[in-house]
Amino acid sequence: MKVMFQKHRYMLLVLLLFISANIFAASRLLFLRDNADLIALRYPEGTLPISAWEQFEQNDADEEEKPNELFSQAGIWKSLQEITVSEEQTGREQKVSCYQIRGQARAVLGKELVFGRYFVENEDHVCLLDRDTVRKLFGSEDVLGMEVRIHGAGWRIIGVLDGDQAICVIPSGESSRESVSEGAVSGGDSGGNGGGSAAEGSAGNGESGGGSAAGGNSDYGGAAMTGNAGGGFDGAAVRKKEIGQSSNLTFSRIEALFGSSGGQRMDGQLYYVTACFIYFGILGVIFMIAGIAWGRRKRQKWVTAAGMAAAAGILWLGIRYAAPGSDYLPTYWSDFEFFSRIFQEKARQIGELALHQEFSAWQNIFRAWQQVIGAGIFDCVLCIISVFGMMEK
Repeated sequence: MKVMFQKHRYMLLVLLLFISANIFAASRLLFLRDNADLIALRYPEGTLPISAWEQFEQNDADEEEKPNELFSQAGIWKSLQEITVSEEQTGREQKVSCYQIRGQARAVLGKELVFGRYFVENEDHVCLLDRDTVRKLFGSEDVLGMEVRIHGAGWRIIGVLDGDQAICVIPSGESSRESVSEGAVSGGDSGGNGGGSAAEGSAGNGESGGGSAAGGNSDYGGAAMTGNAGGGFDGAAVRKKEIGQSSNLTFSRIEALFGSSGGQRMDGQLYYVTACFIYFGILGVIFMIAGIAWGRRKRQKWVTAAGMAAAAGILWLGIRYAAPGSDYLPTYWSDFEFFSRIFQEKARQIGELALHQEFSAWQNIFRAWQQVIGAGIFDCVLCIISVFGMMEK
């Protein structure tokens, strides 16, 4: 009786761990699905010209009756390196990575906004800060409408971002550029980070407000903050209208619109599809092994057959749930060159993201992808322990 009780307790513990791991994996898969529409391209610093974006905006405005068939949202960003944000009342300050965004901020930052809103077109002197930064500056997250100081100028907080990254996001619009050209945000780090005087760092003429000493109008306020001499933006991001539409086609469209190629690719669908494949594949193997082991122990072939059928059903469910589309499935299954090429391309993208994750949205997608695979491996270990436990008994 005691042995039977211990056996049941052991099996119950394994079952609870298995269920918990799968509930966690399911929540992570849902998160990946919610972000499967994200497409981003990061180019070498400053190589995405502002003229290309302006042309894109113009084309989009001219085609009101025929909206873009691939994008629901689009935006471009520029890294302004590190700046210091301070709160005048408390005297506290925090160093953050500053980014300037033109277009729709949600296309770049995703669903990382926890309070407030994203900025709209032509807003100036507004910013988004991360949770940790507003806590350190104000001691609270209830900061919407409050101001922080950046190089002597006030910037109103309209949104708070989630994630581990200390970040400040500001808009890039006509009004922002005009206010910066008047000197509202000049000085500060431009001497230290830009390696020169205000004439070199903040009075530069050009789109980035960079290191030209010719004087004139600075196009981006944040560039004046840091003395970044790059002439353009660093990357573009879009949200696909449909999750299942081809990522390769979307990348090609972005490169055709903005005239650049060869940058780092961030494809939310890649992580969702591969996580489904790996996780459901592991589950299929688990049910197959469990069916074989249990069938041999009971000496009943139907148990083994049921395990094999369950494994096949799980694999089919995984493919159906992932909905990989033409980017991952060849026209002919015998096209082994397609599989080799797609594996090398997607492995390269995953490797690039492992080394460089620009925004918290990217970090969270990569972390969720790792967690799903980790949950699958945990299930596999539980299965092996259970099978060996059955064999011993």
